[in-house]
Amino acid sequence: MPPKTRARHRTHSEEKRERKKVAFSPTEWALVEAAAATVGLRPGAFVGQAAVGAAKAFAKRRHGVEVRTSGEVQELTSEVRELRRLLGNVSGNVNDIAKHANSTHELNVLQADAVLAHLRRNNDRIDSWLMKILRSESL
Repeated sequence: MPPKTRARHRTHSEEKRERKKVAFSPTEWALVEAAAATVGLRPGAFVGQAAVGAAKAFAKRRHGVEVRTSGEVQELTSEVRELRRLLGNVSGNVNDIAKHANSTHELNVLQADAVLAHLRRNNDRIDSWLMKILRSESL
């Protein structure tokens, strides 16, 4: 028997979890244990992850629809909120520059360049995030 190590757990979503019973033959369970050990999961977590992955793949093949867990939706929502916050910051900066230019009839080129550079970085981040989502259709 291999030495006991702290097994890695799969991530949990906010959904309520229920225990389910599944029966395996000794040979099947040995395969599950071996596979789980290779990826650092406990056998039960490995079975749960594999079952959800297989169910999502089946739904996509059968219905052509990507199924997302609540945790994945929460991650997407969090990223969209962060991107919207960053865009809001840029909007505020552009307004400050415009207000200054309108009141003094001068454009602070260094400030405008800094805001444009920040905007380009955020646009690149948004573009790469969207491409990741469009290419993989999953997180």
